[in-house]
Amino acid sequence: MTARLSEALRRLAADVPPARVPDGLFDAARTRHRRRRAAVAGALAVLVLLLGTGYALHPVALPLPAGPRHDTPGLPTKLVDPPLRTASVGYSAPGVAAMLFGGPAVRTNWFETRMGVVAADDDRYRVLDGDPAVSGFEAVLSPDGRYAWVGDSLFDLKTGKTTSNRPDGYPLAFAPNGKRLVYADPDTTFTSPNTYSTPYVGVYDRDRGTDVLRVPVDTAWIPPGRTAALSPDGGDLALQVRDEVWLTRVGDAGADRLAEPYRKLPLAGGRLAGAGSWLPDGRSVAVLDRSTCTDCPVPSYRRTWTLTLRSTVDGTPSAGTAFPPLRSRSFVQLLGWRSADEAVALVGVPGPEAEDLPEEHDIAWGPYHEVGTEAVELVMLRRGATAPDVLFRTPEGITDLSVAADLAISGAVRESGRPHYGPPPFWALAVGFVLAVLVAVPVLSGLRRWRDRRRLGPRPRAPR
Repeated sequence: MTARLSEALRRLAADVPPARVPDGLFDAARTRHRRRRAAVAGALAVLVLLLGTGYALHPVALPLPAGPRHDTPGLPTKLVDPPLRTASVGYSAPGVAAMLFGGPAVRTNWFETRMGVVAADDDRYRVLDGDPAVSGFEAVLSPDGRYAWVGDSLFDLKTGKTTSNRPDGYPLAFAPNGKRLVYADPDTTFTSPNTYSTPYVGVYDRDRGTDVLRVPVDTAWIPPGRTAALSPDGGDLALQVRDEVWLTRVGDAGADRLAEPYRKLPLAGGRLAGAGSWLPDGRSVAVLDRSTCTDCPVPSYRRTWTLTLRSTVDGTPSAGTAFPPLRSRSFVQLLGWRSADEAVALVGVPGPEAEDLPEEHDIAWGPYHEVGTEAVELVMLRRGATAPDVLFRTPEGITDLSVAADLAISGAVRESGRPHYGPPPFWALAVGFVLAVLVAVPVLSGLRRWRDRRRLGPRPRAPR
């Protein structure tokens, strides 16, 4: 660098006015940094507190919320798909239930075992984790709607808690009064390639807290749903074992609680009709005869079920006018009887893609929940009628259903109102809080910068 250039640069630097730093600039920056750090720390502290509090309180069932109630509980006239914000049974108990339901509309990719519950006295919806279970098969409501038996758990829907006063096995049926439970021993034996064997089926008495009957099965597999029924007094068990219905008396059980069937009714390809198979007099049991139809509502699904009665005294068919056939129906679950001539049942409606597969009593998927069912109907079967009376049909996407049998048998129905879904679940509160923090932090930071700029005034312009 030459001497002339150095001298010119010094003169140029001498002519530049000195930079003026606003008063309190560094103090304001330090204060702003401290406030931002305190805000972030506070948000994290509140989030940790919320997470910890929610984790601690989540298992505790909240009391029933105050709201409109119907004078007479009943089955709702409409069923809706509970949204993701719906509270769980364990978080907020629904009370006595009218329906337990599931299907593609209720399950999601994140909640594959989710099912819904709707209360009997109001449109109060809750959700339950089936883990996994299908409503009406491995998951059933007690006749009075007080309990939901889901897999190996028995939920008291008034408290939202599980109860230990239950059998150790998967559900088959409740007694009509709900005090006895029929279950299958879960320690099944597998035989290649796909045959299972159930050691025994038991009857558990909740008042006594123990089994009162065990029926050895050994070489057959007893699937959940439609395979067992207790008589109205709870003293006789009807159990489908392969292609027979075994009748066993609780009074015949010895000290080891074991008893052999006193009669076996051949089915010839039919089925036991479900948990409500016993007639009110306790002297007949309903079975379903299977045949094919020609003018089927679903042409590709030609299965027909016909309800018939068999005497438990000698096994002979009972005389009387025939019940209407159930054409193109994937399954039938009898709930009970309004009279000796009127039966109430749930029936599966197959979709256009459903396949009418043969009964395979030793294969794990059948007899079971029928693949391809697109809806479930609650129907009345009346002697002499040409077709069943449809009382209720599930909406699209709800393909699994269990109802409180007492309400269905009595015909108690209530008009559906506006559904409500309980207090927001913990995860929804946590997500909402995080979103609020993410929005609030930059907004507050921007407000503070704007306030600091107003307090410090406009920046001085450098002279030209």
